[in-house]
Amino acid sequence: HPGETAHMDNQERLEVFASSSAVSNDDPLESINRIVFSINDVLDSFFIDRISAMYKGVIPEFLRERVGYVLRNLSEPIVLTNNILQGEFEDAEDTLRRFLINSTVGIGGIFDISTDLDIPYKKEDFGLTLASWGFSPGPYLVLPILGPSNVRDTFGRIGDYAFDPINWWAYSNNDTTVYSYGRTGVQIMDAKADNLEIIENLKKGSLDPYATFRAWYTERRAALVAKEDREALDTPRPGDEDD
Repeated sequence: HPGETAHMDNQERLEVFASSSAVSNDDPLESINRIVFSINDVLDSFFIDRISAMYKGVIPEFLRERVGYVLRNLSEPIVLTNNILQGEFEDAEDTLRRFLINSTVGIGGIFDISTDLDIPYKKEDFGLTLASWGFSPGPYLVLPILGPSNVRDTFGRIGDYAFDPINWWAYSNNDTTVYSYGRTGVQIMDAKADNLEIIENLKKGSLDPYATFRAWYTERRAALVAKEDREALDTPRPGDEDD
């Protein structure tokens, strides 16, 4: 508990601080990953976190929720593609319905009408598609700025980038690539703003923040691969208290 001291003998200390063999085997690049993690932490502390905190402090919660809904609606074509690649045709139908309804009646996704109609958003990405095809996650990686990942999910990010129709449009018109980069920047800022306190508490309450984030990411992705909580954790609604 915060503020309390735990007294351990030498054997207990060895057990507590010893690395898990399972985690260690999945992190052969730990020395490099820790360097990137430290660089990301500095960038977060002096740049990204401050901008995200200003965004959260200046923009009312209602408007920030609308931004999140629009960003999620823009990601629906990627979700649809991965639904099809995984052979999840019922989910693909739901995703298509969500996109059409929210893009029209929901005014470009500003309002999440689909969830009100019991058509929930379900998390999908190409990393999960590769997992459904039998690809193992591979070694744990920490990507510059983007943070925790693994080899499979890194290729998944590349695939999602290629599937994104906004990127097709942006790169087919040289003068519009700023929109693709701008959306990515807003996505990072929006995600950070929603999780500033959680991330800060994780860092403060952990003896080894690197190991904590590694364990969190590995367990979270394993749960998504197993199709656990894709709907419950990835359909935020105004007023939700589910961290």
